[in-house]
Amino acid sequence: MHINQFAGLFELKSLDQLSVAVFRWAESYGFEKCNFRVLPNKFSPMDKAFVLTNYDDRWCSIYNVYHYCDIDPIVQHCYSSHFPMLWDESDYSTPSQEIMYKQGERFGLNSGLVFPIHGANGEFGMMNFATNTPISKIKKEHISNSIPMLSLFKDYVFELSKSFNNHLNYRSAHLTPREKEVINWCAAGKTSWEVSRILSCSESTINFHLSNIRNKFNVGSTQLAVVKAMRCGLISV
Repeated sequence: MHINQFAGLFELKSLDQLSVAVFRWAESYGFEKCNFRVLPNKFSPMDKAFVLTNYDDRWCSIYNVYHYCDIDPIVQHCYSSHFPMLWDESDYSTPSQEIMYKQGERFGLNSGLVFPIHGANGEFGMMNFATNTPISKIKKEHISNSIPMLSLFKDYVFELSKSFNNHLNYRSAHLTPREKEVINWCAAGKTSWEVSRILSCSESTINFHLSNIRNKFNVGSTQLAVVKAMRCGLISV
């Protein structure tokens, strides 16, 4: 993981700046369209979501009028899974889904890659990267190489969105000097074993520190702990 690629995101001061950065990043990976949507929990109505999108306004209107979120296989996947989903026309199997897909295709939504969001405080959402290019024409190697970085980018955008979304609370934390050392090395891409060698201690000790760090930040992964530590200025870029 190379945090220098994301450090500039923390200098963004407005929602417009964040939107531009998100759409440029998506396009750099071959996705002309991007839809980021997050709710305080799974039970909140979709029309109350915090949204960053460059989808065509006409498609957004159609989607809302016909309540396509109720039948959208992408949404259904995100409710039930934490794993990314590569989607295309084959995922729209029912007659109503087929109609929905054909309408979306007119607005450049041919295929894509969606990442579910399940926050530590119950937040729910998704980040959907879409393209007008059929999956059959996208190199599998490109997709495989894109998933790790886009997943990490999704985590960063999720944390940054809390600065502009009053419904999502942000929680800071106080880390001990040792915990700061550990999270800095993790941000540099080191594994627990590698950090243990650097700091001359056991791997179990490093994992103990990481567990404490995740608990303090109220997150479920070290990756998200790194994101929050960056927001707090605890990581030296």
